[in-house]
Amino acid sequence: MKNKFFRVLFPAAILGLSIVLTAYAANSSNASETTTASESTVDSETSEASETSEAAGGADGEKKAAGEENASSDEWYSDRDMEQSPDTSDAKTIEVTDGQTLSITEEGTYILRGTASDCTVLVNAPEAKVQLILDNVTVTNTSSPVIYVLDADKCFVTTAEGSENALTVSGTFTEDTENDVKTDAVIFAKSDLTLNGTGTLTINSTDNGITSKDELTVTGGTYNITASGKGLESNDSTAICDGTFTIDAKEGMESTYVRIDGGTFEISASDDGINAAANSDKNEVQVEINGGTLSIKMGAGDTDGIDSNGDLTINGGNISIECNSPFDYDGTGELNGGTVVVNGEEVTELTNQFGGGMGKGGMGKEGMTPDGHGPGNQHPGDTDANSGSTDETDAESGSTDESTGKTDAGASNPGAGNQVFGRKEPGNRQKNDQDSGSTAADSESTPTVGESAGGQGI
Repeated sequence: MKNKFFRVLFPAAILGLSIVLTAYAANSSNASETTTASESTVDSETSEASETSEAAGGADGEKKAAGEENASSDEWYSDRDMEQSPDTSDAKTIEVTDGQTLSITEEGTYILRGTASDCTVLVNAPEAKVQLILDNVTVTNTSSPVIYVLDADKCFVTTAEGSENALTVSGTFTEDTENDVKTDAVIFAKSDLTLNGTGTLTINSTDNGITSKDELTVTGGTYNITASGKGLESNDSTAICDGTFTIDAKEGMESTYVRIDGGTFEISASDDGINAAANSDKNEVQVEINGGTLSIKMGAGDTDGIDSNGDLTINGGNISIECNSPFDYDGTGELNGGTVVVNGEEVTELTNQFGGGMGKGGMGKEGMTPDGHGPGNQHPGDTDANSGSTDETDAESGSTDESTGKTDAGASNPGAGNQVFGRKEPGNRQKNDQDSGSTAADSESTPTVGESAGGQGI
C-alpha cells in the first residue's frame, strides 16, 4: 500500500515543483528585461542630454570661452571671425561706380567688384552685422575712406579666394561734418571690425591704413599697407591670429591692447613698430605676443620696436627687431617663451629703453586701465595717440568715436551720387556674430544708380 501511495504522489510532487521553478524563471527574466530596458532608457536620455548640452556649448562658443583665462585665444576670435570663405548664396553683388556713395543700411553679405575712383561704400546699419567681400575691387579716392562704417554692430571685410584688391586715398581726408567724424583711414570703422579671407588687399594712405574705433580682429588674408600714419589702428584692442602683413608706416600698429597669436609680419616704421597706448578704458594697456613670425625694422632716431605704455609680455613666436631701442614699457616686461633676436643676436631677457614702471599681473578682456598708465603718462618722444588722446577719441585726427544716431552722411566725393542697399531701418543685433536671417537681394543683380540722397531701397 505504501509503495503504491509513493508511486502516485512522488511524480505529482515533481511536476508541481517543476511548475513553480518555471514560473520563477519567467518572472526573473521579465524583471531582468524591465531593468535592462529602464537602464537603456536612462542611458539614452543621459546621452541625448549630454549631446544637447555639447551642441549648445558649440553654438555658444564665445560664451563658453568668456570665462576662460586670458591666455585662451578662443575668447578673442568667434566662429564667424575664423570663417575665411563665407556662404555667398544670399549675397548681393555691388559694382563700384565712379563718384558714388554706395550706402548699405541692412544686415547681410555684399560682394564688391570693379574699378572706380571717388567711390565710398558707406555702412549705416545700426545694430546689424554686415559682411563685405572684396572680389577684385580697385578704388582710388581723393579725400574719403573707401570703406566707411558709420554705424553697425560689427563689420567683416573679407578678401575672396585668389582676389587682388587695391584701396587708396591719395589726398587729405575730409571731415564728415554731418556726423562730426574726422575720418583718417582707407578703411574706417566706428564699429568692431574683422578682417579675414584668403585673398590680397593692398592699402595706400596719406594717413592711417585701417582703423577701428572699437575692436579690430584679423584671422586671415594677405595685407600690404603703406601709410603716412599708422598701418593698423584701433581703440579697444587689436587681436591677430593669422594673416600675412607687410606694413610700411610711421607706426606699424597701435591699440590699447595688442594681442598677436599668429601670422607673419614685416613691419618697417619710423616711430614705433608696435605700440600699446591708452586709447580707451576697455582694456589694460598691454602688448602680448603668443605666436607668429615678426620682423620689425625701425628708422633712425627715437624709435621703439615694441612700445607699451603698460605691460609687455612675450610668451611665444619668432621675433626679429632691428633698431636702437627694441623695447620700451612702463609696466612689467616678461619674456616667457619664443625666440627674440635683436640686431642679429638672440636675447633671453627684455631690456627697457626708459626703465620699467610698476609691475602688474595679467589682464582681462574688459579690464580697466591701470593707475599710472593713462594718457598723461607718456614718453617725451611719443607723437601719436599717446600724446593725450581721450577715451574713444583719436588724438591725431580728432575723430569722436560714439557719435551714433545721426543721419547718413555719404562721403565727400566730388559730385557724388548715392545708392542705397537695404531698407533704412536697423537690423537686429545677433549674438555670436550670426546674421538674424535677413539677407540682401538676389546675388546676381547689379545696383542701379540712385538719383538722390534718398536713393532706392534694394
